[in-house]
Amino acid sequence: MERIPDLERRRFLQTAAGALVVGAAGCADTEDDDSHPQLEELDMNALRETVAEQSEAPDDAVTLGVGFADENLPMTSELYEPNPDAEISDTEQYDTQELEDVDLVADPVEELPTLDTDEITLYALELAPGETRTMALVVRGDEDVAFDAHQPEGEPYDIDSGLVLNCYCIDEVWNAPAEGTWTRVIEVGLEEDLEDPESGAMVYGVFDGEE
Repeated sequence: MERIPDLERRRFLQTAAGALVVGAAGCADTEDDDSHPQLEELDMNALRETVAEQSEAPDDAVTLGVGFADENLPMTSELYEPNPDAEISDTEQYDTQELEDVDLVADPVEELPTLDTDEITLYALELAPGETRTMALVVRGDEDVAFDAHQPEGEPYDIDSGLVLNCYCIDEVWNAPAEGTWTRVIEVGLEEDLEDPESGAMVYGVFDGEE
């Protein structure tokens, strides 16, 4: 297995403490003409209700469903437990799709749990206010694909109210190799000062990076 350097720019987002990007900081804005057909078809309020119905979070936490609107591209986006030695924003390409050989993914390989929804795959994160979760975002496909992500749409939380992101949607074009794997360590969480926290859903819009 060979690791392929990511030749695109890497922008490492840091606060003064070198850790967390809160709210919209660093996220690429979705312009008015950047419509996303899959996102437009999603009923975010219905997804929020689905997440709430299936939540198994303890009393001091809620469930946040995280999804990726990428059906317009020849790729899949999945979330796995990260290698504990990996750091947030670590990004690599690999010439294999066997995740046992992807060193940003934990060994043994463990995909995050998903929720039962007919609209889109949502990964279930159990979070208390002020808590964040680190994950390995894995993109795979049968052909070379260039892609970028814009700030997620969410209900009831979004990047202006409630979400903490460190980060995928940072105005970068990423490249996943044919029959290989692209992986980035990201962090998602909830702000600490939420009033009446409740379960919710958020979905990243994934766009063709060559358009």
